[in-house]
Amino acid sequence: MRRMWPDLIELARWAPSPHNIQPWRLRIQSETEADLLYDPARLLPSTDPTGRFSVVGLGIFLETLAVAARARGRDVDVDYATERLEPGRGAPELWAHLRLVPHEGDRDLDPRLILERRTSRLPYDGRSVPKDVLGALGSVAERHGYRLSTSSDRAFVDFVLGLNRDTLFEDLLEPAARREVGSWLRFSERDAVERRDGFSPSALGFPGPLLHAYFRLAPVFELPGPRHALRRLYFRTMRGTSTIAWFTGPFDRHADWVAAGRMLGRSWLLLTKHGVVLHPFGSIITNRRANAALQARIGADEPGSTTWLIARLGYSAEPPRSYRLEPRELIVG
Repeated sequence: MRRMWPDLIELARWAPSPHNIQPWRLRIQSETEADLLYDPARLLPSTDPTGRFSVVGLGIFLETLAVAARARGRDVDVDYATERLEPGRGAPELWAHLRLVPHEGDRDLDPRLILERRTSRLPYDGRSVPKDVLGALGSVAERHGYRLSTSSDRAFVDFVLGLNRDTLFEDLLEPAARREVGSWLRFSERDAVERRDGFSPSALGFPGPLLHAYFRLAPVFELPGPRHALRRLYFRTMRGTSTIAWFTGPFDRHADWVAAGRMLGRSWLLLTKHGVVLHPFGSIITNRRANAALQARIGADEPGSTTWLIARLGYSAEPPRSYRLEPRELIVG
């Protein structure tokens, strides 16, 4: 039984996180109890100063851990120890107490979906996501207190793709954001294999030397020629996108961020079950100008409700899987 925690980590470590930071650590206390820690060195104080999206990542990890546990007849009870993530260089800090309990619910998602799930930044094949799949996705969102909206209107899809492209490069002109994002980029596949975190060139679909040059000399790439060429190269990866989806709901408190993460983790596995891939557009949400432009297009958020995720959904060739830290690196004494 004590072996169950390492077995669960073997699967749950493949959960997605912002920039693939993998902030989670596990301290096993007994056969049924463990502490879930966060690593202060694996947070994003410049681009996620409130820690809300890091908490969303921890929520995804929790749901992924629970899906793996339910396949073994267990579920995961959670008792949160803190609502604040403190960035820095200290040792991992306690975030929640976990306890394995008997699972008495219906058969859950197949845990093999955890290994099959991908973020695809490749071109899509032009197919829209079927209504029955979107309906099932909307039901998952509703059960967690969120609302799913989607559109395959060509003008709106093009608007979102263009907004994401322009906002991404706008954000990276800010030195602090460029340093922080750049610290999670691996400019060669060899470096990505050795470090097993962050984004590899293949995962981003960009040549490593070009990424390295951009993050060292971003203002130079704003000259007319390089600017047009780089944006055109990036925009080619957006080809074939036909469906845009966004989630709206409570997003003000720690409990909201956890719930959003658990919902997103479950939704992503459901999409994987149907062969659908997802690519989040985080810059549109976090950049004030871009967020205002989106709100003007879709309608302003109601009080107590926030549009906290927008993404493209569709079908692509199988994308490369980002590397992950090994279980021995995630389990601490």
